[in-house]
Amino acid sequence: MNFIRFRQFFSPLFGTDRRELTARLLYSMIWAVIVIGAIILLFDIRERGVSFDARMNIIFALLIEQFLLLLILRLGYVNTATNIVLISFWGAMTYGAWHSDGVHDLAIYVYMLIILIAALLADWRIPIFVAIISIVAIWGMAIAELRGDLVPQIDSTVSRARDLTAIFIFLVLLIFLLIKILRDDHEKNQQDFAGRLHAEKALHEGEERFRRIFQASPIAIVLTSLNEGRLLDANEAYWQLTGFTPDQALGRTSVELGIREDESLREKFVTKLREEKTTHNPVYEFVSATGEKKITDAYYDLIEFDNKPAILSLFLDVTRQRQAQDALFRSERRMRAMFEAIPDMLFELKSDGTILQFVPSALFEPLMPPEEFLGKKVAEVLPPLAEQTAFAIARALESGQVNAFEYQMPQSGERKTFEARIVSIDADTVIAMIRDVSLVKWIAIEREKLINELEAKNAELERFVYTVSHDLKSPLVTIVGFLGYLEEDLKRGDADVLRKDIQRIYLAAYKMQDLLKDLLELSRVGRAMNPPQLVSFGELAKEALELTEGRLQERGVRTVIQPDLPIVHGDRQRLLELLQNLIDNSAKYMGDQIDPMIEIGQAGREGEKPILFVRDNGIGIAPEYHEKIFGLFNKLNPDAEGTGVGLALVKRIVDFHGGRLWVESEMGNGAAFYFTLPTQPEAEA
Repeated sequence: MNFIRFRQFFSPLFGTDRRELTARLLYSMIWAVIVIGAIILLFDIRERGVSFDARMNIIFALLIEQFLLLLILRLGYVNTATNIVLISFWGAMTYGAWHSDGVHDLAIYVYMLIILIAALLADWRIPIFVAIISIVAIWGMAIAELRGDLVPQIDSTVSRARDLTAIFIFLVLLIFLLIKILRDDHEKNQQDFAGRLHAEKALHEGEERFRRIFQASPIAIVLTSLNEGRLLDANEAYWQLTGFTPDQALGRTSVELGIREDESLREKFVTKLREEKTTHNPVYEFVSATGEKKITDAYYDLIEFDNKPAILSLFLDVTRQRQAQDALFRSERRMRAMFEAIPDMLFELKSDGTILQFVPSALFEPLMPPEEFLGKKVAEVLPPLAEQTAFAIARALESGQVNAFEYQMPQSGERKTFEARIVSIDADTVIAMIRDVSLVKWIAIEREKLINELEAKNAELERFVYTVSHDLKSPLVTIVGFLGYLEEDLKRGDADVLRKDIQRIYLAAYKMQDLLKDLLELSRVGRAMNPPQLVSFGELAKEALELTEGRLQERGVRTVIQPDLPIVHGDRQRLLELLQNLIDNSAKYMGDQIDPMIEIGQAGREGEKPILFVRDNGIGIAPEYHEKIFGLFNKLNPDAEGTGVGLALVKRIVDFHGGRLWVESEMGNGAAFYFTLPTQPEAEA
């Protein structure tokens, strides 16, 4: 006999996992026992009164026990209550039969009911055990009756009918309970079966949906075995990504397909995946079947497939994105390199003046490290520029045009000029480009000075040409005219007139010679200069007075040189010419001064340069001629001796030395010529 089938036959009807149904059946049986036992007890008391014989004691004990069992069931001890019910019922029936009718007692029939209950509620061993001890009890009571140890007390017909009625009622109740429980269980099984069918259908539909999603997904998905790396399944996106076909790839390993270079690399990958269960490689590169390099964002998961470990791999093709990203990075690097190379400082500013980004200039250091600008407002880091910057930002945002302004700021120990150009890049942000325009400004100023100087020189050149042509023309006309007179004088033989005409020709020639000499001297200033040197201005003054001593004595001019005159730096010969011309000019225009005097000295400083002067008490110069006298060939008195080049030569010498020349004078009060000269080389100034 098959022992397993035997065990299944005698196993509990509802099994150990059906505690709820067992409790319901047991609960109903307990209440049935209480009701039936109470009725029997009432009949016994009515028939025989209260007599604590064996029968009545058993009924009392069973009733009390049922209430205890209800409490045990409420506490959840279903198996304990089941065992107590079976043992107590069997014991009560055996005790009642032994003290009543023995094998003739109706309690013997209850053994079958107890066995049935045990089969329904307990493990298969329990009903077998109850059946065995019931048989033993029956034979024991039969042998005891034969030996006279047990004397049957046959109940009356009414008592037997009553007991049989109680047994049948309990049996019917038990059958109805059993049928109801079986029906409920059957309905539940049907519901469970229908639920399983629905779940299987939903699962099938879910698998179908998953299959559709799997195939339609733009992400490449592939399933490979963990141990060997063989391709088990893949979607269309994977075949498009790799260039393989299902016939080529399915069943082959990644090494065979050339997706992985060698098995050792795959073993390292599998070891890592076993440890982490899932892994991610944001830059996984492989070569497709067509030889094209692909860059993917790869995700790997360790899963179960057909009860075997497998790898679910997802590949998102990011080749174009990576190429675009690399191009963007290269563009950003180029832009950054350009920004760092340009001479401008760049600021990205919010409309409220908050500094978002800052790129320093490659040519000059910022006021503070770049990171200290970020997040701060212009009013915090550059308070003097806050108002001007705010106005320029507002104008740039409103107009969409470039708005520029200039400002000055100390930089590297000097005050420099900067230009700020502000342009909007969106509704709330602008770019400010700051450039050092100090050199441009200096060049513009110097250009303006050179233009003015060139215009002055052109004007001077025009005057020079006019004057030269006029002043040279006059002696030439004189010479040509008197040569004609000479011819007539020779014809007449008039020696006296001839000598006078020749004298006139000589005077005209000498005048032309003096004029050409002065012009040549003027043209040499700035070109044929001697090497500059440090010279005592006091000594220069003494030497100049010695060279002009003849004219000074002729006019009876008294001279004064201030003591402690400074050391000046320049061309000694030209500076000497400067003093000679000023002294000669002062002596020339003394007029009718009774006590003519010329003073040479210093009158303070202008910056780092001393202010020197040559002062006289002559006829003076009207204010309207203070600038005109320094022009070429400008003579206030046309009848005065000289060519009118002396003061022009003085001005050119002063200008060439980087100084300034001016005159202070009034008519009848003498004239004072002031000029500045350097005291050291320009490179050291």
